[in-house]
Amino acid sequence: MPRKRPFQVAPLRRHYSADLKQRIIHQAYTLHRQSKDITTDLDMPLRVVQRVKRTWNEIGEVCRDRQHQGRAPLLSVHETQFMLALLEHSPDIYLDEIQEQLQEQHNFTASLNTISRTLKRLGISSKKLSRTAAECCQEAWNTFALEIGTYPAEYLVAGDKAAINVLTTYRANGWSVQGLRACKRCNFVHGTRYALRSNIHHSMLTH
Repeated sequence: MPRKRPFQVAPLRRHYSADLKQRIIHQAYTLHRQSKDITTDLDMPLRVVQRVKRTWNEIGEVCRDRQHQGRAPLLSVHETQFMLALLEHSPDIYLDEIQEQLQEQHNFTASLNTISRTLKRLGISSKKLSRTAAECCQEAWNTFALEIGTYPAEYLVAGDKAAINVLTTYRANGWSVQGLRACKRCNFVHGTRYALRSNIHHSMLTH
């Protein structure tokens, strides 16, 4: 019978701090010491010393910044930017609708979990959707408030009529960056438009 090979435990990979790697650069380029002497002095493998020196020559740093934790993301940069553009245009879009757009526009099939994790990594969360009128003009509102504020309240009579608006979204939740409100601008015009109208009392009329 063939002999069984003894079970061998793989050695754990050691992690060296940035300060220790700086000592490698100091000894190599300031003290002009050889790599083998540095390995003996700092008690580290030769490949580590060579890798640190190569990284220093390439980028001028002893450590490379890790862009992602864990494995690389499945969505590319272009697909991620496309997904962010979808959220900017339609904050109340559903995950399955994002999945369909990725399939149609980029020919890329992503699971709902992948899309959800990507949004979470980008700092985007789902929250209650706030709706604002697309016709709202803050400058015109400020001008109206400034002009109408010169009249006493008892001189003003306001009348308003409303109609059902089928153009407004009825989705309750929307996507936005964490810490910011999820807001979508909706058109509140449907059929005949009835706006707020202020009437001046007859005692204020001069002609």
